[in-house]
Amino acid sequence: MTQQAHDILNAYIDGELGPDEAAELEARMAEDPDTLRAFETLVRQKTQVREALDALATGPANLKTERLKRRLASKLAGRASPARRLGVGWLRPGAQIAAACALFAFGWWGHATVTTPPAGIPDYVSEAIGAHQVFADDPVYPVEFAGAAVDGVADWFAGKIGVPVAAPDLAEYGVTLVGARLLGTKEGPLAQYIYEDGRGARYSLTLAQHPEKEPIGPVTVVDYPNRSVGYWRTPKVDFAFVGEGGAGDVQRIAMDLSSKI
Repeated sequence: MTQQAHDILNAYIDGELGPDEAAELEARMAEDPDTLRAFETLVRQKTQVREALDALATGPANLKTERLKRRLASKLAGRASPARRLGVGWLRPGAQIAAACALFAFGWWGHATVTTPPAGIPDYVSEAIGAHQVFADDPVYPVEFAGAAVDGVADWFAGKIGVPVAAPDLAEYGVTLVGARLLGTKEGPLAQYIYEDGRGARYSLTLAQHPEKEPIGPVTVVDYPNRSVGYWRTPKVDFAFVGEGGAGDVQRIAMDLSSKI
């Protein structure tokens, strides 16, 4: 499947296609099993992201308050109710169910857009952690681009995100690049680079365009169950480095990266 076709499916799930485009895509899914399978795959991925973020409820206390849970559930329900606004009104009954599932399953989308970042943690950091849990440990398809293809898509990534991005070399830390993928969120696209150390532990570096008028900041490390994240913000790019090792390793690499890129 081409990237353009992938983007159209994402837009369909997000309710961003017009009636004619949506109808055309529905007809294509009815006739083309490959397109339908690609749609179902996206739904599954978004479900996995939701489950990953649900798992974070066992993390720091300020991430698991009942008030935030209620706000998230309430606002997601409110967003899903106007069917035509979300594009669901244009779907056949079976597709309506699948699209509704996808809308609720879009974990990092919902977390970033309907909750206030706890304790000042930026939204993109939550998205980076959710994406790490879903993709970094996937033994079958952790990345979209691997090997030389990672360098080949650097310009394409930069065009999507709006700022130059690249995969830093972490060989000096005993960590090698597995590959990369582009993540779509309501805040905008993010680049995710996945790495692996000699023990098979996975790390990920997520990059996002720094929003105008948002503050910049030095490296901050936050501990979660079985992983830590070091994040920092620059005038052009925001970074989040997620690792399954100790917080000390994550902080050391994040500090070094922040001084180099």
